[in-house]
Amino acid sequence: MIKNFKNITLVLILMLFFTNCIQSAEKTTLLKTTSTWDNAKYEKLKIKKPEVTVLQINIGVGEALPMHKHDLVNIAYVKKGVLTVITEENQQITVKEGECLPEIIGKYHYGKNLGSEPVELIVFYIGEKGTPLSVNKKL
Repeated sequence: MIKNFKNITLVLILMLFFTNCIQSAEKTTLLKTTSTWDNAKYEKLKIKKPEVTVLQINIGVGEALPMHKHDLVNIAYVKKGVLTVITEENQQITVKEGECLPEIIGKYHYGKNLGSEPVELIVFYIGEKGTPLSVNKKL
């Protein structure tokens, strides 16, 4: 279980940062963590049939995503702009261009663009095959 997660994470990191086989290639660790941004540990993960999805998500100025939750691991990389993530309990975190966010799991939240330019995210999802990437909260 944890071994699979480590292998998937390693593949994602290699896909994201591996350029050409040049000795002068630069590498920068953008994120290395054992928990989500609200300090929930990844220790309880059980992935028997792992599936990896990578999405680009664009959020316009002043726009917000719907209140939703994730039942799988996902890491957001802010390619452009500034994103504020707000939980149902009003916990907040702001993530800027070039930063990564290890998303919370199983808790409702939403992202909002409070900045002056569009937000571009690259989001890596790792979970059991067939698990929805997000589940919107029913009103």
